[in-house]
Amino acid sequence: MKWFGLLCLMAIMAMVMSPLAVVEAAKAPASTDAVRIKPDIAISDLKINRVSVVPSGHNVQINVTVINPVRNTATGPFKVKVEWTSDPTRGYNLLATGGVTGLNYDIASAVIKNRKTLSFSHQVPTGESYKYRVTADYLNQVDEADETNNLSSAGYTTLSFP
Repeated sequence: MKWFGLLCLMAIMAMVMSPLAVVEAAKAPASTDAVRIKPDIAISDLKINRVSVVPSGHNVQINVTVINPVRNTATGPFKVKVEWTSDPTRGYNLLATGGVTGLNYDIASAVIKNRKTLSFSHQVPTGESYKYRVTADYLNQVDEADETNNLSSAGYTTLSFP
């Protein structure tokens, strides 16, 4: 009979203590596996502007603006690659690469540094059409929310005069 009384007492204590355990578990700190908001690198603008005309063709400047549109995130450093071709079916030639130290979109900051414009120069021969392809974060240095929006392209054509 003694054991039965002790067993009943333990059962009653378990019923009283279990809600307390649930309350304490609810107070536990959040898991470190919580979903983290990731930055995103996107090409917001790609412009090819004629700088000058020379007998052999046009000197052009390729201006690439990359952005991080995700609030309260930062990217860290990454590279941007510019390539060109006269025939996309034959592949692209590397023109140049440029670096971005980071894109920080901190809405609490007085200065938001979530965009950067890089410039590259090239010469397009007279009578030629070149297509330029720009890839942001081509080395995959940044873990992004969207890895599919890092590519943009544009064309430039010089006219030949008879």
